[in-house]
Amino acid sequence: MSDHYYTNKPQSSHELKEISAEVGTQSLRLMTDSGVFSKNRMDFGSKLLVETFIEGKSMTSEEKVLELGSGYGPLLLAVAKHFPLASYVGVEVNERALELAQQNTQLNKVANVEWLLHDATTVPVEADYDYVLTNPPIRAGKQVIREFVLTAEKALKVDGELWLVIQKKQGAPSMSDYMEEIFGNVELMGRDKGYWILKSVK
Repeated sequence: MSDHYYTNKPQSSHELKEISAEVGTQSLRLMTDSGVFSKNRMDFGSKLLVETFIEGKSMTSEEKVLELGSGYGPLLLAVAKHFPLASYVGVEVNERALELAQQNTQLNKVANVEWLLHDATTVPVEADYDYVLTNPPIRAGKQVIREFVLTAEKALKVDGELWLVIQKKQGAPSMSDYMEEIFGNVELMGRDKGYWILKSVK
């Protein structure tokens, strides 16, 4: 039986390889392996989230970004390459994915990124972040994804923003309703190939 990508310690045999991704104006080199999410290419939803998020934006050294469920790092590293002054934290439960994220940080010569091995639903956070980004683990179930939203709400400063990508067929309309319930607002920022980019402001 193959591992779920949200398993803490994948047991599947290693299949290390390097892939590349073009995101916005940046190129990424990424090491991937078996037992991690989207090992053969950067997930379309993650790419769409980055490209929607960065549009028309600039970031200062004061700003802090948190990613919940960061995998081997493509989403957060892509944002960090566009906005190198900000500081970044990625939270990932899968040990193998986290080790790859650390390698990929060096491979792409990115600074100001810290990786935490932790379940994103229980990671201790303070209201310290300007942005929380997530492409949540749909296969873990609706309750887990909702807990990602609750963690994001705790982690954000007042006026901070949660950006989340989810496919319509995997529950985007109900997730939109839930984000509105928790934050009091939600906005559809982009949509492509069935993927929705949702934003809520604290």
